[in-house]
Amino acid sequence: MVANRLLELGVEKISYSGGEPFEYPLFSRLVSHVSGLGMLQLVTTNGDRLSTGVPDWVKSFEYIKLSFYGPRPVHDRLMGRGNYDQQLSLAGRLISAHNVTVGANYMLSTESVHHVREFLADMAVIGFNDVLFQTYIYNRRTHVDSRFALHDTKQVIAGLRDAVSGYANRLPGGMKAHDYSQRHWYIVLDDLGRLTLPSSATEPDFIMGRVTDDVLQVEPEVRTSARSALETIWKRRYETDAIVDLS
Repeated sequence: MVANRLLELGVEKISYSGGEPFEYPLFSRLVSHVSGLGMLQLVTTNGDRLSTGVPDWVKSFEYIKLSFYGPRPVHDRLMGRGNYDQQLSLAGRLISAHNVTVGANYMLSTESVHHVREFLADMAVIGFNDVLFQTYIYNRRTHVDSRFALHDTKQVIAGLRDAVSGYANRLPGGMKAHDYSQRHWYIVLDDLGRLTLPSSATEPDFIMGRVTDDVLQVEPEVRTSARSALETIWKRRYETDAIVDLS
């Protein structure tokens, strides 16, 4: 099984994202299996499935991250009227009734970047553990990208420090920003079993190989053992300026 292979390669934590992970029919079995292997797990979700019922096995996650695309007006314009409050209500239930640690993913776009303070106020009231700000991820639909993409992600992240001041002590897990305009610092396992280094621009993703391969690529002309390849990328992750601690 893929999870066993990841453990063999030294993977200590799996982060599920999508699409929507809770739409996967065998997700509960996968989470249970990975939990049995002793690996940490976290999931990023739009919360729709959990809003209709929270299964006991969500306690297998180190924490659950709920996706937000801006404050209430911006988020609801994209996700549907009332969805923002649905997310807040779900977070409250997960925290109080299920003892689950809940964080937030906040998409930094041209429409959301100026509304960080009002968003953080809601997070603090509900009891969110942490917030991860992520720069807009290109989806290669030109009419959407041209509307939401940031022109200077480094400048935007630098400007966040003033916006988040005053909230560092109200979110126990702190705040970080990920600059997804920079590539080659995090690994994605796609539904075809390929390990990829995503691109947030118009160029194609870099394919390292398949998770079952003994040798993977870390650069176009550089191949090494699978475990060494993953360790190279993990090390690069902590050397890049694409991850900024705002706490």
